[in-house]
Amino acid sequence: MIWNNISELENRNGTLYFDGCSTVKLAETFGTPLYVYSENRIRSNYRRLLEGYQKQYPRFKAYYAIKSNNNPAILQVLANAGAGADAACVNEILMAKAAGIPPEEILYSGVYNADADLRYAVENKVRLNLEDLSQLDRLEHIGIPKFLCFRINPGIGGSGQEGLVFAGPDAKFGIIERDIEKAYAKAKALGVEQFGIHMMTGSNILSVPYFEEIVEKLLDLAGPIGQKLGIRFDFIDIGGSLGVPYRPNEAELDVDAVAKAVVNTLRKKLAQYNMGEPLLLHEPGRYLVCDAGILLARVTSIKEGYKRFIGLDAGMHTLLRPALYDAYHHLLYASNLSASSDTPANVVGQVCENRDQLAKDRLLPSCIEVGGLFAVLNAGAYGFCMSSQYNSQPRAAEVLISNGKAELIRERETYQNLIQGTRVPDTLRAAL
Repeated sequence: MIWNNISELENRNGTLYFDGCSTVKLAETFGTPLYVYSENRIRSNYRRLLEGYQKQYPRFKAYYAIKSNNNPAILQVLANAGAGADAACVNEILMAKAAGIPPEEILYSGVYNADADLRYAVENKVRLNLEDLSQLDRLEHIGIPKFLCFRINPGIGGSGQEGLVFAGPDAKFGIIERDIEKAYAKAKALGVEQFGIHMMTGSNILSVPYFEEIVEKLLDLAGPIGQKLGIRFDFIDIGGSLGVPYRPNEAELDVDAVAKAVVNTLRKKLAQYNMGEPLLLHEPGRYLVCDAGILLARVTSIKEGYKRFIGLDAGMHTLLRPALYDAYHHLLYASNLSASSDTPANVVGQVCENRDQLAKDRLLPSCIEVGGLFAVLNAGAYGFCMSSQYNSQPRAAEVLISNGKAELIRERETYQNLIQGTRVPDTLRAAL
């Protein structure tokens, strides 16, 4: 295997192939920078997760976190496979509806919602996940839905190497412990009939015990509240957080082990608090699409300075994560996979920022040439959706591939896209 048991990545006579497609030909056909997604890999990731959980707990459902990759074609692949949707804003609700996901399988988990956001969710009968008690106060004047969920901040959180923690004193998410019972009591008094409970405290976790601890903490909060208030929970939502290996020495997450640990704890706590058998929800984004995507970029320049700098036509405007999080993404010289990686270099983009470096002091082949092709791995999640037009750089194209066939799913931006919607006042033109 070229990379962490991803069978869709192949070395064919020194050229990188992805899901049966030559990356060299993809770059020639569609240009660079280019995001490429494997439909087969997305489906296999979803199937692995679903089967791992359902053999332990049949009442399991996966809701795709649209924020991780919001291309409608990617969402459609997962909707066709049976996934629900975790929507972070009204536009993502619209995307989920367009993909055919029914409203009762869309969970709207917006943060710091405007009244218009709450009103749209209520009127369109999507399931609403509130993360602050004050939103319930405002909802009272907008409309009370039949179903309501609350996102809990237990005061603790976990993280992968990027330090993305979504719970604890500094996290902007969720209702703190002292207000949880108050929130459910008020919702019941207002006429809410069905309830869910949700917790997501970290991101990209590769440790199995983390997930066991999260479900135990969540049920120890939900159980006593349910007993005291006389409410039943329709679902227990343990968020996302399922990690993928970004570095060569990282082991793949054993999803079967995660499912077994989570369900063992879940069943024990459900029995302890007499909670019945609610639906168990996971909200993966990264786990489903991250390793199903690569970013192709051409070498534009090579500079021999204090260090060796290899310039690409993709930079922080294309893939923000290295500049934002110091995130590691593995690089393959797709033009010549057989070459030895023996020369340190910094791989940089064309943006006028020194943070615009995809890799630093990375061992790469000495034979790299201008015009050569790089593949940036694990680019399927938080890649294009976090890209920008900074430095007046148009955004990349996106392609969906399967078994050697490729289809364009987002056109490359042009100069016209950069200026679309802008207007120079006539008074300024008259001054010329």
